[in-house]
Amino acid sequence: MIILNETIVSPILLKVLEEQQIPVLGQGQWGETITSEKLNIQKDTEFFKSMEMDQRILTNSENGITLLGHFQPNSNEYIWSKLLKDKSQVRNLTRSLYPDFHFQDIDLSIISELEKEHIPFPVVIKPNIGYSSVGVHKVKNEQEWDIAVSHLKQDLLLSDGLYDSDVVGSQTVLIEEWIQGEEYAIDGYYNQDGDPIILNVFKRLFKDDYDTSDRIYYTSKIAIKEIYDDALKFMKNIQTLLPLRNYPVHFEIRKKGNRVLPIEINPLRFAGAGTTDLGYHAYGMNMYEHYFLGTKPDWNRILEEMDDHVYSFFFAEVPLEINPEEVARIDHDGLQQEFEHVLEYRQLPFQNDRSMAIIFYRSEDLNKNLQLLHLDLIPYLTVKHLTFT
Repeated sequence: MIILNETIVSPILLKVLEEQQIPVLGQGQWGETITSEKLNIQKDTEFFKSMEMDQRILTNSENGITLLGHFQPNSNEYIWSKLLKDKSQVRNLTRSLYPDFHFQDIDLSIISELEKEHIPFPVVIKPNIGYSSVGVHKVKNEQEWDIAVSHLKQDLLLSDGLYDSDVVGSQTVLIEEWIQGEEYAIDGYYNQDGDPIILNVFKRLFKDDYDTSDRIYYTSKIAIKEIYDDALKFMKNIQTLLPLRNYPVHFEIRKKGNRVLPIEINPLRFAGAGTTDLGYHAYGMNMYEHYFLGTKPDWNRILEEMDDHVYSFFFAEVPLEINPEEVARIDHDGLQQEFEHVLEYRQLPFQNDRSMAIIFYRSEDLNKNLQLLHLDLIPYLTVKHLTFT
């Protein structure tokens, strides 16, 4: 079963839902606009009454967790998801695995009163319940603290109403050690026996130490080999703490030398905004099909057949300094010319949450990605002229 919520819905996912007649529950705009006779559409009560033990559930938005809690508050899927969404609970759950990792949670209302000399800089501050990079700020020293806290509060104020409280919560904040190293994003699931299955391996690029954006993820044979064994070991360790079954996850980890630490575990979904489809373009991985069928990819064969190119995902958003309501049009043709070999270009309804396009592309090496990290998107926007009375 799947709960569709966001307007960003993968065409690869839709094809699998149609072919396998996976029950679909549409929330929000999707709940109002689904008319396809090819999809197995369910109503709320029908959807959850038909749930069986060990039923596979997937969401394309963590807003679906709220609905799951309304109809199935005692289900394992909801209990696990609620725990994994709470970053402080995850840190406490994994304390035995990472006993030297520093973290603390604090009420947002008193964070400004925290004595800076007691903070073990450098740290990261972020909502205890969060989504994507909303409200995530890196703080190197005392001098940066007040500005970072102010920006965090602004982020939470701007996101209020965009996400359910189960997705982005503004009551408590997690302060934790700034994890050093290369960052990787993994899509996977636990099968009916609780065995971990990896479906996607991506590496994340940042333009500087303070960058927390989701602009570029990429994959390659080298990137996969760098982290696959560590990622699988991490999934196995989580299974010893939480008995996950038929359960999809998307998580981020960082590696520096032999030290591997988790950043967060995102429940009941794969990489957001269609990022997960990068695996389909890079190595033919249909992660939705594997999950719903309970099958396992042959990574040895995949690595043998992969070429030496770099496959990337670019997430284009309307810059924060521009109000999306003032954007008249976007020059998608011009933006597309910035990429070497486009595999797929998806236009998005930017009026909803600033997301204006996602681009899958191939390049010879990382040099093009390092340029695109600094690409100014404003020249591709036509802004309406304001008239004052």
